[in-house]
Parts: sequence; C-alpha cells; structure tokens
Amino acid sequence: MDKLIVTNFKMNLSKEEVLEYKKIVENSDIKNLIISPSNIYLDLMSSNKYDLCAQNGYYEDFGTHTGEVSFKQLKSLGVKYSLIGHSETRNMSNEDIPLKLKACINNGIVPILCVGNDINEKDTSKLFCILDKELKILSGLKINDIIIAYEPTWAIGTGVTPSLENIKSVHTYIKNVLSKVYNIKCKVIYGGSVDMSNIKEICSIEEVDGVLIGSSSLNPNNLLKMYNKIK
Repeated sequence: MDKLIVTNFKMNLSKEEVLEYKKIVENSDIKNLIISPSNIYLDLMSSNKYDLCAQNGYYEDFGTHTGEVSFKQLKSLGVKYSLIGHSETRNMSNEDIPLKLKACINNGIVPILCVGNDINEKDTSKLFCILDKELKILSGLKINDIIIAYEPTWAIGTGVTPSLENIKSVHTYIKNVLSKVYNIKCKVIYGGSVDMSNIKEICSIEEVDGVLIGSSSLNPNNLLKMYNKIK
C-alpha cells in the first residue's frame, strides 16, 4: 500500500516561497500528498497535484468570531482535509476538539485527528489510557472517512522519535480500538520529528499508513527526497 504524506507548514513560508513550493511539487511525480499551509495561503496552493489540508478551524459555521476561520469557509476554498486537535492548537481543557471534529465532518472535510502523549506518559500503560481517552470523542459520531495521526508531543520538533517497536505497537493498538470499539477502519499515520534519517524506517512498518511531517517538509526539494526514499 502506498504511504500517505501529510505536510504541516505551521506558521512558516512567505507568499513567494509558497508559490515556489507549489511550482516544484507540481513538476514532480509525487503522489498521495496532502499539504497544510497557513490558512492565508490555502487558495494560492490549490492544485490538482495534491490535496489541501487546513491546520485548524472553528466549530461554528459563521458568526462574530473575529480572527477565526470556519470549516464552512475552508470547504469553499477546496480544502479536503483538516488537522484536528494538533498539540500546538489544543487549549488546556480540549473541550472544543469534539466540536471541531463534528463541524469538520458536517462540512464534508476529512478530519486528521491528532492524538498523543507527553513526556510523562511514555510508559505503555499510561500511553494506552491516554489514547483511549482521546479516541472517546469518536463515540456516537457518524464517520465515513477519518485519519488518525499519532503524535507523541515530546517528539515534535525535538529530533527524537519513539523506537520502531513502540511506533508499531501504538499503531496496532489504535487500529484495534478503532475497529473493535468504534467499528472504524481508517489510516493511522505517525508524526513527530519525521525527517530524512528516519522516514524510510518508519514507513517500513506495515501498521503505519503514512507520516505527518513538520519542519522537514518546508523545503520542497527535501520533501521530494523523502518521498523517493519510501517510493
């Protein structure tokens, strides 16, 4: 099965850099690519070469919410996917995550639900309890399509990743929970310091359906090199 690549530009790249990025990717043979630029560049990045993903969204379709962007608005820009619950967008209570998930689904956007653990929850038993808690928001939802992204927060931007055995066991656990508890079969991808040095090994794990790449995806030529490693 071809592995899915999701990029997350976070709050990076200028308008000129984004347009150059688009040009390079469109002239490549890369497939199964989802690009998540800043919201202000979503329209500029529209292409039939890859799918657009929002980094976040607001759970109301419209209203007096200055500075927010609704999933309804994102859909009108041709956005097909959206990150939901990324550790860098979560608030302390996380109460808005299920609301965002529902709004995302209601507007026909495929959610990429981010789940994970911090440095104090690296123990397997604690980690599985955290995952159970985070996946509970799927209960009662009518979901035809969703992607789960496992991102240990302690690995994001640190250059350190869990062992391959750990990644495999976590992805296996998540898929078992999704199938047996929520009757959902979907892609489960890994994110957290994915780069040139480890993408091939991570994607060699059968249970890993793809990767969510942050800073290492900001250079389009670097992205293409990583793609060629797993092609």
